[in-house]
Amino acid sequence: MPDIPIEQAIYGGQGAGGYRFLARSPGFREEWLSEAQRLCTSFGERPAGVACPAAVFAHPLDKTHVAVVQVADQGTDDAGRPGALGFRLLVLPREAYSFLGGDPFALADRFPPPWEARGGLPALTCPDEPARRRSLEQVQAVLESYRDVQPTLLGAAQALVDGGRVVFERSAPDADLLRALWVLLPTASREGLWPASFAFGNALGFDAAVAPRARDADYAGYVFESQAGDYPEGQYELSLQVAAESGSQADLDALFARRGRHDVRRVALVLVAAVAFLTLAVGVLTPSAPPGAPAPTKRSDPTRPDLPPADQFRALDAPERRALTEALAALAAKVGVPEPKVADAEVLVDALDSRLGTPDARRNPGPLRDQGPVTRRLRLLLWKHGVAGYNDPKLNANELVERLQQHLSARKKDVGDGGTP
Repeated sequence: MPDIPIEQAIYGGQGAGGYRFLARSPGFREEWLSEAQRLCTSFGERPAGVACPAAVFAHPLDKTHVAVVQVADQGTDDAGRPGALGFRLLVLPREAYSFLGGDPFALADRFPPPWEARGGLPALTCPDEPARRRSLEQVQAVLESYRDVQPTLLGAAQALVDGGRVVFERSAPDADLLRALWVLLPTASREGLWPASFAFGNALGFDAAVAPRARDADYAGYVFESQAGDYPEGQYELSLQVAAESGSQADLDALFARRGRHDVRRVALVLVAAVAFLTLAVGVLTPSAPPGAPAPTKRSDPTRPDLPPADQFRALDAPERRALTEALAALAAKVGVPEPKVADAEVLVDALDSRLGTPDARRNPGPLRDQGPVTRRLRLLLWKHGVAGYNDPKLNANELVERLQQHLSARKKDVGDGGTP
């Protein structure tokens, strides 16, 4: 099979000429230049006193190509301050990037940047071979290396799997941290996530980044390092720990091969299209009812909630999660739930469920903690108590809490003030 073609270019400052493309391979297309320049300039303005000895980031270049960009200071000025930045871009087809495992760090290691090159550069190739299987020993080594902050690393991995974004504040690049995080992620997730082992700014909206300042508006909604260790434990994080501790390579392989959120969405869209086609076909082929015949009535099953599967619920961003936690805490206080040790949304939903019980034995989906993201657990809690609109997609999480509160207040009024809601 032919090797995978990779085009390359060097972008940087040279003398009084300012930043420009200093070298590129013959196949580095003219139409790529403006977007490639934007990727480099979006690295951000250097904060005072911050150096960038070496960093790597990845980002789409266009709809069909990905750029893996190596960044480094090019010497120092007369005062010993970092000089101009140099950018080396490796461009390859997006399908090839996915085939190679969505690992920009491995690609950067394979091709060290030729910073001194000027004018022409050769095209590069990469063997058309799938990424190597991540071994049990490799995963165990990562977890051991980050033993002191293992909850932070695992929480960050779970947040990315859930569709969130994470940022770590550092005064210098931390490629080892991002490499370790990438080792722990499913391959399908890595293919659609864009990391930066260091960047001065976040104009490119990285999914996982190391930055010298991460408290401005550019990182609104991100999971910060101080929050990652307390990120609600999810099924992926737990399964990863169990597989590593039990020494199961097969379980690790299955975890890393799981579908990503984008794959699930594509499958869901295909299924929706198929259902729509079948519905249309049945409507065309089924003879219409005779005039005057009553329309059949649709009967719902009261023992089954009308909710999508867990993987179709998006993760809440940080402001949404805080608002939901506050609303749940207020409701919990009203119905007499003891204040939990950890006040987060998942714990509060489970505590409310325990307090409110199961009024109808036919509506018992089992422990809510096993039912997916917190928004799905909350909707199941409303379903258990017969709250109208539990499955209305137009209602946000806080509106669902409000409906549950109204329902409980009305029920308490019906049974008298002495009743337990």
